[in-house]
Amino acid sequence: MYGTAIGSKCDDLVTPALLLDIEAVRRNLVFMSERMKNVPSKLRAHIKVHKSPDIARMQIDAGAIGVGTATLWEAIVMARSGINDIFIINQVVGSEKLTAAALLAHEVSLKVAVDDSANITELSKAACKAGSVIGCMVEVDTGMRRCGTASPEEALQLAKQVTGLPGLRLDGITGYEGHCSLEFDRVKREQMQHEAMKYLVSVADLLRNSGLPCTIVSAAGTATWELTGNYPGVTEIQPGSYATMDNYYARFEPRFEQTTTVLATIISRREDRIVTDAGAKTVGADKALLKDYDYPIYRYDEEHGIFNIDSSCPLKVGDKVELTIGYTPFAVNYFDVYHVVEKGKATDIWPIIPRGPGHGGLLNEFKIHS
Repeated sequence: MYGTAIGSKCDDLVTPALLLDIEAVRRNLVFMSERMKNVPSKLRAHIKVHKSPDIARMQIDAGAIGVGTATLWEAIVMARSGINDIFIINQVVGSEKLTAAALLAHEVSLKVAVDDSANITELSKAACKAGSVIGCMVEVDTGMRRCGTASPEEALQLAKQVTGLPGLRLDGITGYEGHCSLEFDRVKREQMQHEAMKYLVSVADLLRNSGLPCTIVSAAGTATWELTGNYPGVTEIQPGSYATMDNYYARFEPRFEQTTTVLATIISRREDRIVTDAGAKTVGADKALLKDYDYPIYRYDEEHGIFNIDSSCPLKVGDKVELTIGYTPFAVNYFDVYHVVEKGKATDIWPIIPRGPGHGGLLNEFKIHS
């Protein structure tokens, strides 16, 4: 459906269009690969940001040991794209999802996060029925106050339960310190990160001292990847935004380039404002900024991006502009594809799958085999 755009100049593309500067992506991956040579932990690339099998394959080729996903649907797509080490960094709950996860574990090395005793029992039942083994990572709340165990003792109890049930394998613990990404003061952020990892590693030590296996200690996002990657006892990090970046994470990590923009068309101009055809339904909740122009946002409506201008503004109706994305996971979820761009031309079309909260039919094949 989008293939006719291949070979077109960017200015000739139908807007709004999601552009991916592939050369900048390559530079980001090379930079991360070079930095990871001096980091004791391994890199697991979180794909919830870009939702692209093509970018995920590039991350694996650049040295990532596997991928992390936020949903079961993402894990299925990653498996279908040939990636065989997948960690669903989230709880898998519900009979249909559990069945699909158990069957998927036949195809790949699958790990899931757990923090509830009843869910662990159901996970074991699903694995036994499918004849597979699912790796379990006990999730520890390191301060984000989302999912995760509330105490070291609870984490130990759940880890013991995993080791005592058939069809499950205790691989370790996970504890994303995402609350640190909300703190822009670097000194405070580093203090928060240190406390979070000190706690996470202490839980890992508790498990090992109790005779339980804890091979993997997984944490970190793009805002804390280097600090956490160098923290003693952490074995793998799970950043995602580093590959494509956006306005939000660029404030933490300016060493990575922003590779995704939304191409938009000026559809109206008045003395004090210009209006683009990319609104909130296109760029997401975190508003996008005009690239190459220092004109502030006036307002985003559903299908309109409105910017304040002055009389010197050269833009007119029909002109194309690029918008730098505020927060990539939101914007990407509104698009079907990336227009892969090299030297000002669209050289390829890459699908964005899966999008949205629904499974898009991905469970159907698992229902047949369950």
